Amino acid sequence: MKLHLLPITILPLPRETAADDQIIEDWARGLDWVKWLLGSVRARTTCLMLGGADQRMMRAWEVFADGRFRDVIGPALKSAWQLAHTGDLEGLLAADAALSAQLPPACLKRSMRAGALLLKSTRYARYQGVLGRLREAVDQELSVGHFVVVWAAVGQFFQLSLANVLAEYLHLEWDIAARERGDQTKPTGRCCIAALTSQMMHHASAESALRVVDG
Repeated sequence: MKLHLLPITILPLPRETAADDQIIEDWARGLDWVKWLLGSVRARTTCLMLGGADQRMMRAWEVFADGRFRDVIGPALKSAWQLAHTGDLEGLLAADAALSAQLPPACLKRSMRAGALLLKSTRYARYQGVLGRLREAVDQELSVGHFVVVWAAVGQFFQLSLANVLAEYLHLEWDIAARERGDQTKPTGRCCIAALTSQMMHHASAESALRVVDG
């Protein structure tokens, strides 16, 4: 059996020290080339999963962070990244189907459209592995291609860590909503992108006081 040895990054528990906070902040700062990679979704999408169109931007973001991101999107993205990392297509298809059952109709439609845009923009990359097989399944209508599942597979293909995949998703979500609402004030405190990334990295299980992700 061939063993693949990967470089690792061990992320600290959230907010243990000022130095730990800075590590998470650096991971969540955003990567310019990933912004380019997600450019078609950012440019052609007016809303992803953030609701509350009648609420002020920061309030809508807090509701999203404490609800849909914490309970559905974050765990789904985390799980899908791990499945993509191991090349588990069947697991990705199951994750895709599970999201269809969890999302309300309006979010489901937006998620599928954003997933389709991302699949289209990465179609001609070479040696795509599980991303290519996921695309084939979507093309054959065996799966709908929710954005977070597609993004997890794309992130794995481009060798992004789980922390980066989570943070870049949050950047995308915030940038689209802030652009549409004309509010560019960045979230701070417990709902800032670094804090939400850290919380999701260490979400749930006691078995991972330290998270190991490929770098």
